[in-house]
Amino acid sequence: MNELTECPQCLSNELLISDNENTVICSDCGVIKKDGIWLIAQELKIEITA
Repeated sequence: MNELTECPQCLSNELLISDNENTVICSDCGVIKKDGIWLIAQELKIEITA
């Protein structure tokens, strides 16, 4: 795994890295990196026009 220094969402440097380095969790916003993929929740905004 490449070196992680900050969260891609909140830019915090408070990252919790598992022993096998497959899982990373940001302790500030809760973003998770699992098996090399960042799981970032985004709010969906839907606009309905009539």
